[in-house]
Amino acid sequence: MRPTFPLSRRQWLISSGATLAGLALSSRVLNQELLAQMTPERLAAVAPVKARLSLNENPFGPSSAALAAMQRELAAGKAARYPYGEVNELVELIARKEGVTPAHIVLGVGSGELLETIGLQFGLLKGEAIYASPGYLQLPRAVEAAGGRAVPVPVNARLEHDLNAMAAKVTGPNTVVYVANPNNPTGTVVDTAALAEFVREVSTRAFVLLDEAYLDIADDYAGRTLVGLVREDRNLLVARTFSKIYGLAGMRIGYGITTPKIAARLRDYALGTLTTPSIAAAVASLKDDGYVAATRAKIVAEREKLVALLKELGRPYAVSQTNFVFFQTGRPHAEVSAAMREHSVSVARAFPPLTDWVRLTIGLPEENELAREALRKVLG
Repeated sequence: MRPTFPLSRRQWLISSGATLAGLALSSRVLNQELLAQMTPERLAAVAPVKARLSLNENPFGPSSAALAAMQRELAAGKAARYPYGEVNELVELIARKEGVTPAHIVLGVGSGELLETIGLQFGLLKGEAIYASPGYLQLPRAVEAAGGRAVPVPVNARLEHDLNAMAAKVTGPNTVVYVANPNNPTGTVVDTAALAEFVREVSTRAFVLLDEAYLDIADDYAGRTLVGLVREDRNLLVARTFSKIYGLAGMRIGYGITTPKIAARLRDYALGTLTTPSIAAAVASLKDDGYVAATRAKIVAEREKLVALLKELGRPYAVSQTNFVFFQTGRPHAEVSAAMREHSVSVARAFPPLTDWVRLTIGLPEENELAREALRKVLG
């Protein structure tokens, strides 16, 4: 198997040049999801909305244990100290949860840092990023920014990853194959057995980044996660985040599970550091056994209300395993988005080539009720 990430840290820093310098100053530019919300026109348009249902945040927020942990750290004056030793407990807890050793874990300032770091590496190697379209763009955009090429592969008729088509696009070892399962923006998952076979085969020819950011919200999380494949010493990283089900999007903390060799190299490439409150919140979240199940139940119940309305309106939709629903409106995205804003609801950006589809995040019950009322008026 070809060694992954052949650039040394010295080569990485030298060869990146202005690319890394610019990205370090504003890595948000790579995050199309956030960037699309932050143009002056967009900010002006969504500022007064009552229901921000555009960024897939968990509106129920962190667990009470996580909030208390952050407050304790701040009250103890920890904000004045660098959090060098605090990560040990977090890494141990994550490793125990994932069934691996601490050496398999690499932390990130959100899982997005890992996506960008890996994307930059393959871009600097003039490699390729193969990804589903429409899909999440942070990694392929990082590859392009560093001089590589992004290769979109259209989703299939069920709006799922077309695994056979993606595998056929792998042409060389300097390739990263990005699979978000569930996918963003479609919310769909792929068959677990088929995905495992895909990862086993493709990881012999390329690096696979399996993004399971939303998998905690899907049904049968334990049966769907492929983190066990990491123990087979493959060219694979499974990415996770505390931004979604744990309600910590504002704290920016994520992690990856990969081989000890790859994890060690990624630590050398790290572009950011975690904060003391975010570490404390993550530790408390992992220890709060009932939070994930209870929060997932609330999200799913609200999601089903939206799906019921789409059925009533006769609107095609993707089968979602996430905290958002992707559905066809039959009208240009800009038109629907503007109409929803008039009813004080913001929706996600457009996802070409499906420009008459809308992605709507599941919010708090009162926000969802407002959104459903707006949809009846806009689409009914």
